[in-house]
Amino acid sequence: MMDQSKAPILDALAAVERGSIAGFGGPGHDEGRAASPDIVALLGKRAFQADVLTPKGLDDRTESFGVMQQAYRLAAEAWGAELCRFSTGGSTQSIQTAVAAVAGPGDTVLIAANEHKAAFSTAVYAGVNLVAIPPVIDRERDVEHGTDPAALARLLDLHPNAKAALVISPTFFGVTSDIRALAEVCHARGVPLIVDAAWGAAYPFCDRLPDNPMALGADVMVVSVHKTMGALAQGSFMLVSGDLIDRERFVWAFEMLQCTSPSVPILASLDATRRVHVAEGQRLWQRVVDLADSVRDRLASVDGIAIYGREMIGGPGAHDLDPTFLILDVRGLGMSGYEADEWLQAERKVSAVLGDLRHIGFSFSLGTTDADAERLVQGVRDLAAAAKRGDACFHAIPDDAPDYASLAPAIPTAPALPPPQAAAAKFDRVPYEQAVGRIAGQSVAVVPPAIPRLLPGQMITAAHVAFLRANLGAGAFILDPDEHGDGLVRVVREN
Repeated sequence: MMDQSKAPILDALAAVERGSIAGFGGPGHDEGRAASPDIVALLGKRAFQADVLTPKGLDDRTESFGVMQQAYRLAAEAWGAELCRFSTGGSTQSIQTAVAAVAGPGDTVLIAANEHKAAFSTAVYAGVNLVAIPPVIDRERDVEHGTDPAALARLLDLHPNAKAALVISPTFFGVTSDIRALAEVCHARGVPLIVDAAWGAAYPFCDRLPDNPMALGADVMVVSVHKTMGALAQGSFMLVSGDLIDRERFVWAFEMLQCTSPSVPILASLDATRRVHVAEGQRLWQRVVDLADSVRDRLASVDGIAIYGREMIGGPGAHDLDPTFLILDVRGLGMSGYEADEWLQAERKVSAVLGDLRHIGFSFSLGTTDADAERLVQGVRDLAAAAKRGDACFHAIPDDAPDYASLAPAIPTAPALPPPQAAAAKFDRVPYEQAVGRIAGQSVAVVPPAIPRLLPGQMITAAHVAFLRANLGAGAFILDPDEHGDGLVRVVREN
């Protein structure tokens, strides 16, 4: 066992701040002396004093003190892994590293269809052929759950040369998959399981949260330590265990993709967050779970709102529920989740993590206070009152509006054109309605939470168009590099 009370990055940074350095290599602001006075006034001088480099800053030129190496080992042990690396590029960089470590151009990777766009974009630009794993759909509640082990087994048998399977757990609805069963399916075929647990970083530290995927057989786990645990934005860990991941290739992929001048304040915040969670994680997260439960109870009496809880659990793809997620169905208020999200943000300064056609979702974290919870409760009550008054900004969702199940037949087991080839092809930009029967040349993601509903290489169907149009009409934002959701899509140019 290592001494988890240590925080080597934090200690090294404190030592740097005790002695000023005449730097001739960067950062060029030189502890804030060259920074614009207005930004120093806003952020404070210490933010710049902490912005040093890792070599000839936290450590010497040859890293002889092993500051980062110690921090990696401490984090690996804390999360129950054998190897860890820190990302200052968020879990996007961590997923990029994981994919690059297991697959190369022409290889196949299975990816959960309700994964974040980062995983798909990484596969496309790495030249990897991706196969989408359909999520389990809760048709009653119109919720996408996790991955069915039987469905994963069928796809792996259809693609026996697949290099890895990548699943998301928890989902953006707070539902976790049966990671142990998924790992057994993968390992029986010699395939590593990568788990995007971006929202589940705290699971090893509190028994009232779902189980830690690393303890259940995941070969790689990606966690966004900044999302719920208290690290600075873009702080993420990539964790590795087992014999199916080539350690040298993984570290090579990390070195290839990491920034050569990573943000030391982010690194220090990751180090400090690990230390406090090992010492006090159980107590800290019991408070968060209790707070989320209290809000759930207080909102139960609001007319027009349905609150989703453990009744969602059971069956494939819905193994457990993260109690720090609060999911509300707002259809009974005569509005979309997008409109509810917009109203709460604009009128009550309450920010949600998820809004879709029928739902709005909130994630409670270590920083959530009793006052925040009170604002959320009152904000939702006020939202319901505004709906009852007939506020003109709200529009009821038709009962026959496309749901997630309507997309299921449009998720192919294999694309019409290899995604890398489709993304690199010459393209035309056409309205959605004219794209039916054409091959997508881009990903199309509804934000939040930026899950692609079209991928490069997919054949565009009428179901895709109906889903996207319904969401646009209800207030969705379509993430698009050119037109920002104005109803145009890139399609592969026909010969």
